[in-house]
Amino acid sequence: MHHRFLIIALLLLAQLPIGAKKKVRVPDSLQVITVTANGVELRMQRVEGGSFVMGATPEQYDRDTYTDKPAHLVFVSPYYIATTEVTNRLWQAVMPEREMLGPSGYPMHPVSFVSWTDAQEFVRRLDSLTGYPFRLPTEAEWEYAARGGERSKNYRFSGGHEADSVGWLYPLAGQWTHPVGRKHPNELGLYDMTGNVAEWCQDLYGPYQLSTEPDPCGADTGSLRIVRGGSYDQVKANSHLSVRKWYPPETSAGYIGLRVAFSLPDDPMRQEPPEEPELTQDIRLKGRKLHFSLVAGDEPYYLSDEITAAHWKKIMSLSAPDEEDGVAIGMSRPERERFAETCSRLAERPMAVASAGEVKKALEQGVIAPRPEKKSKKSVRATQRSRKTRDQLSPWAEMVGAKLSKPDDPILLQYKSVAEDNRPLRLVMRIKGRQL
Repeated sequence: MHHRFLIIALLLLAQLPIGAKKKVRVPDSLQVITVTANGVELRMQRVEGGSFVMGATPEQYDRDTYTDKPAHLVFVSPYYIATTEVTNRLWQAVMPEREMLGPSGYPMHPVSFVSWTDAQEFVRRLDSLTGYPFRLPTEAEWEYAARGGERSKNYRFSGGHEADSVGWLYPLAGQWTHPVGRKHPNELGLYDMTGNVAEWCQDLYGPYQLSTEPDPCGADTGSLRIVRGGSYDQVKANSHLSVRKWYPPETSAGYIGLRVAFSLPDDPMRQEPPEEPELTQDIRLKGRKLHFSLVAGDEPYYLSDEITAAHWKKIMSLSAPDEEDGVAIGMSRPERERFAETCSRLAERPMAVASAGEVKKALEQGVIAPRPEKKSKKSVRATQRSRKTRDQLSPWAEMVGAKLSKPDDPILLQYKSVAEDNRPLRLVMRIKGRQL
């Protein structure tokens, strides 16, 4: 009996990986760093590096917006960000000769009436006082932190779907700021990222690009600086965490403040960013080019343009639909699968028929354009096919008492929905085995 247990134990040990690399764990003492500046403490929360989809993800809006499109993959390295906005108390501790910019009787309210230029002087002095390389967060860092970093639960606002539970917004906020840290924090323990005051970021404003550059720092040229997050004078509809605003750097207003960040150059978990995926790929098969576009997400993939009748005829060596230059439709599902298998074999890359969900996600990200709405007209061929199917179904339909008196009979349509898929055909190449 003892020998039997020994053999089982040896077999289990044999399944363990030999020489497996142990993941480096950041000490608990580095998860939150408390920094003191002239007697005032500031808590800095660690944000693990990673990738996320930045911008207009589906939960972020219930109406069409443009400033946060297109949604795109972003990779950020590890960094630290303040758990609260810079308060009047901290501002006075760092800038004692400066007049209080917010209401002087409220030291725990966020400082306001701060221009981007003022913020640069503040972080420079904070760096000098503490020895930490303080700066404003980049826009990508700000949004990743607001989303909860690697702990994100895909909330519309920073910390929840109910705006008033996580931030001070109009009208509940009244006409002024409130003490920091009084609302519910987000997944990382950060407060007021979508309410109280909006916050300067380091970046110059520029439209989003469908790019996968790691640690993006905004536009290369321009004069306007990014401001992120809702504020006490903003309504909920304009305060979800993907909303972008931009102002001249000299702007100071009661609803704009700041939050600070820094990165550690010797961070034990700092890693090289993943290889950047190509935004588009063109694959030539039998003299015909198939164009694919990258769709960002936790499981990114490449989606093809709609397959044309010319593609179908050339690759499958079959007769084309009526309009050879048009989109190929009317193929059965097995035929679609065979087309994908043929393309996979010719390209020596795995391809599959794109699902409705994958096409919908590409539409939401603006990777593909919606099809123009047209009143459908049934072709002669489709009508003949319907009648032929109806005639084939008639014998058993009569047995169960069903009538197939016209091509659009519900029983006939149900049969056709199984036998045929009239959506335009797109192929998908799914990216496996790597974190983008």
